[in-house]
Amino acid sequence: MAVIRKQKNMRNLKSTITITSIFLLLSISSHAQTDTTEYRISISEMTVNITGKDRTALAIDGQIPGPTLRFREGDYAVIYVKNDLDVETSVHWHGLILPNFYDGVPYLTTPPIEPGETQKYEFPLVHSGTYWYHSHTGLQEQQGVYGSIIIEPKEKIVDYDKDLVLVFSDWTDEDPMHVLKNLKRRNEWYSIKRNTVTPLGKVIANGGLGAQLKFWRQRMPGADIADVYYSAFLTNGEKTKQYPEFKPG
Repeated sequence: MAVIRKQKNMRNLKSTITITSIFLLLSISSHAQTDTTEYRISISEMTVNITGKDRTALAIDGQIPGPTLRFREGDYAVIYVKNDLDVETSVHWHGLILPNFYDGVPYLTTPPIEPGETQKYEFPLVHSGTYWYHSHTGLQEQQGVYGSIIIEPKEKIVDYDKDLVLVFSDWTDEDPMHVLKNLKRRNEWYSIKRNTVTPLGKVIANGGLGAQLKFWRQRMPGADIADVYYSAFLTNGEKTKQYPEFKPG
């Protein structure tokens, strides 16, 4: 009798799992039937000249930053990402509430996008706000794989005439891997380039030796204003950007 009851319970469990699976499929289908906003973007190499020197960068649809992806709260997002690089890549949708599988962190939540492959991301847009997306593979974000996301609220909250998205970023002509190696070596190379290195004698004379020792214990340079010496700071991908359509007053 115990065996029979166990088999019967197993049949009930299978029925429950089947019903649950059907419910989940129906839930996904109901999302897919709402208004869908679809994008197709690609990640590739490009040559940039930001500081007067040609450098190889990575771009989304041939631009840095990538295009602004616009959605509306309650809609359903479908985004196809093509990898035109000769190495794998990924896209993480920073700040968005979405199914874990589409989060975009390779080998943790989402498989990487192999060279020449296209990956489909899809998820309901359950909230509004301003966010960004970027590669979570190696140091590809530092090479240019990032862009902005705008999710408009269901109901208009404020009145405005024009909408302008500003993406502030930094740029270095140096290979990001070299930057990382210098930071790990703690050689204060970037502090020297910024001329922010304080002579130890001056530190002692001003009673700052204890603070200096604490910095060293924390693996920080003495004047930790910024870890890296950047070649340029960018607004929407440019050193200087003007918007004449926005008038004072």
